[in-house]
Amino acid sequence: MLTEKQQHVLDVITDFIGRYGKSPTIEELKNLLHQKSKRGVVQYLEALQKKWFLQRGDGFRSIMLGNTVGFQTTLNIPILWYANAGTPIAYAEESNYGTLPISKKMIHGGEEKYFLLKVEGTSMNNFRVNNKYIDNGSYVLINKDETQINEQDAFLFIVNNAATIKATKREGESLYLLPKSNDDFHKPIVLSGDDDVMVNGRVVDVFNFGN
Repeated sequence: MLTEKQQHVLDVITDFIGRYGKSPTIEELKNLLHQKSKRGVVQYLEALQKKWFLQRGDGFRSIMLGNTVGFQTTLNIPILWYANAGTPIAYAEESNYGTLPISKKMIHGGEEKYFLLKVEGTSMNNFRVNNKYIDNGSYVLINKDETQINEQDAFLFIVNNAATIKATKREGESLYLLPKSNDDFHKPIVLSGDDDVMVNGRVVDVFNFGN
């Protein structure tokens, strides 16, 4: 596994080779990476070489990408727990249900900001994220740093120690957690400013396997 900075260096090298058909020099990398010295660049290259992401020869342009590079098209995002898309009845205890490999092009600003939840319930099955519906059994990708709620997106809320995914609306001192469902029996959750509610992140994507 690479650090975020190591991944950035590898991306710069890969992009350079793809553009120009040759590897960058140490001086070119120093400028591209905004490093103060060539030694800083060399330290990154040594770390990448130890992890078999590249090889270095003796020539002026001697950086060669390793066979491992192809595996870095995805990042393993943790699946933490289930979230209810109806009333918040699933206890929000953080557990690790494994990981899901996701393209790093879909992850912005560092993989540590993201986690996945599996959805139970149908109260959001008429709500789309990136033109994909949040349905029973969906996996939702949460950016935990995005906690400023709005009326356009769906958010993960922790209400009375339970997790639920909802759209929102504010009216005076009231906060409504709104279902967006084809099933009429789902009702809004009405909260006041005194309620114990926490925003745990915004739903930024949805993945449906077999749904």
